[in-house]
Parts: sequence; structure tokens; C-alpha cells
Amino acid sequence: MVRADGGAAAPEGAGDPGGQPPLWISSAVRRNSWSTVENDKQLKFNTAKMEGEIMNTATPYTLPLIQDGRQLLHIADDRLIRRLKIKNKGKYRDVNDPHPELKTILKKWNGPLTDYYAQRLHSNSVDHVAHAYLPNRSIMTNACSHLYSPIIQFDFKGFYDACKFNYFKEALCELDPSLDESNKYVIERLLIDPNTGGVTQGLPVSGALAGLTLIPFWVALAKKLPTNVRFTQYSDDLTFSYTGRVPIEFTVPVLTQKIYEALKETDLDFKLNTGKTRTQKEQYRKVTGVRINHRNQTTPSRDDYRFLRHALYVLSKSDNLEKELAKWGFTSKSAFVGKVSYMRSIDSTGKVNRLVMKYHATCRNHGVFTTWIDQMCKQNAFA
Repeated sequence: MVRADGGAAAPEGAGDPGGQPPLWISSAVRRNSWSTVENDKQLKFNTAKMEGEIMNTATPYTLPLIQDGRQLLHIADDRLIRRLKIKNKGKYRDVNDPHPELKTILKKWNGPLTDYYAQRLHSNSVDHVAHAYLPNRSIMTNACSHLYSPIIQFDFKGFYDACKFNYFKEALCELDPSLDESNKYVIERLLIDPNTGGVTQGLPVSGALAGLTLIPFWVALAKKLPTNVRFTQYSDDLTFSYTGRVPIEFTVPVLTQKIYEALKETDLDFKLNTGKTRTQKEQYRKVTGVRINHRNQTTPSRDDYRFLRHALYVLSKSDNLEKELAKWGFTSKSAFVGKVSYMRSIDSTGKVNRLVMKYHATCRNHGVFTTWIDQMCKQNAFA
């Protein structure tokens, strides 16, 4: 099952709705300082790597959409998606669970569709904008695009609900030329939520379809901004920063106007959630859940770090791991390990690693992080 809220917040041990993405982090990110030039080089390297993977594949950008869709016509529309409510930390959230046959087909589509999406990004020169649902892109690379600048963030309201079939129909027709007005219902019923008229949240292909929808908007928006204003998008989060001198356009009212102008030019009916628009000028900033400290290093939130320090101390005095984890709201040891692994993956300060190593005996006693601790001990032995 996969998340249906479309938000960017990471659950325990995970990062994205619809499954845990690869939280890629380079050695450059782990340095104590990272200049803007180095940051740009790293993003270009990511893009080049992604492009290389695309160009080297023998798979053409084609999909048997209609053929596969017709195989699912025996499934009634109201059985394609199960609507569930899952309780998490005292709150209920909606979850969409695709029919097993539908999920199998969409997973098969997702690889070629993502490759096609990445190629369209490159051909439109907006590779640097998208950081969700792509190889070697994550909340980490998104945050690292905005290290040395104040930040202005916008949130799209009802993001997936606003992604209409007609917005990405042309792209689907390129992937399957047999798709036309007479048979589009075969595909539309698989991808569009009848309750909202937009892409069904939580499908394996939802992210790529949303990205394909936004490419014209990103192109139009880039043309309206000074060259030293940079912007990225991760799911429904649109983040702006700048290099060099502060541009006069770097204000919430001006950027809001530019966003709506670009949306109007590209005939996209998206709306901003003004209640979530925010400017961050302080030493500590947060981008898609990743904290940037006063040294422009990415790090987990202060609350998460304090929790980990407390948890490891408590575990050093206790022999009952399950009992302690239940107190903290974890349903299993793997959930706890996943959360801490996520914290390690976004931490370029090294403080999470140092804390785990400080309590390495405790971790061994409870059987957590043993492989990583063994590797670190071997590295230290040969250092």
C-alpha cells in the first residue's frame, strides 16, 4: 500500500509517498562546507549520470498502454482502487491501494515512463528543477540546491487532484501512438481518480505523470526570472533561492505573480496554498524536511537528534528493546532502524554517526546497526 496524501514529509524510515526513494548522498555533500560552484557541479554530475543511464538503455520510449489497459477492462471501475484510512500517530490519513493486477501493470510502466520523463526534462533544459521520483534525486539533492541563500517556499494546493488527464495526454500518445480520443477511457480509468478528476494519489506512476504535467510550467517560469534566481520542485513543494546579490524579484508577492503568470500561459489550473507560503532567512532553514544549519550543512531536525540521543541512552540502561520502542510509537525494530538510517542519510555533519558509534556497545546488544558499526570499526582500524 502507498500513501495518498501526496505530501513531502517522510514517514518513519521512508521519504516519499508511494515508497521509499533512494536517499542518494555524495561525498561532496558530506563536507563541512560546500561552495555554490561545487553545488552546481554536483547537480550537473547527477544530471549527466541520469542522462547516461537513459542514453545507454536499449528500451525505446514506447509503452503498450492501450494493449495493457484492455487487459484490465474486466475489473469494474470501483474495484480498481481500494480506499483505506490508516491511523498514524493518532491521526487518520487516506491511503489508496491499487488492485493487484493494476499495480503490476503500473509498475511495469513506471520504468520507461520515468526514463521518458527524464528525457523530456533534459530536452527542455529543466533537469535541475525536478527532484522527486527520479534516479539520483531526493529530498537531499533538493535541499542542497538552496544551501547558501534565504529561501522562499510555496505549496501547491491539491497537487495531484489538479493533474488532469489532458495535461499529460500528449506525452502518453507519444509513448503509445494507438492512444486517441476513441479509446482514451481505457487508460484514463486507470490513472484518474473519479472523485477528484486528477491523478490518483499513490500510484507507481503518479510522480512521473505529475512531473510531465509541470514541465511546460517550469520552462515558462524560468523565462520570467533573473538568471541568479534558482527554483526546484519536490512533489507539491516549490522552493526558490538565489546566488550573488539579492534580486528585486525575490519577494513573495513578485514570485507569486510570476508563478500564476506561468500557470496561465501554460493552461494549468493549479492553485497555491497561501497558508503554507513561507520565507526563511534565519541561520536554520528547512527544505522538504531537511534542515540546513548555520554552517550550511544538511542535518536532521534538532528534535530528531535529541530523540535519538535520549533513545540510545535509555537503551543503554534497558534490555527490553521492544518495550522501549513501543513507548516511542514504533511498531517494530525495523521501523526504528529505518528512521535512524534516514537521519544518517541526510546528515552531512557526521553527528548522527558519531552518536551511534558512541553507543556502539548498546547497538550491538540490541542488534541494531551492527553491519554499519563493523564497517566503521574496520575503517578506523586501517585509518
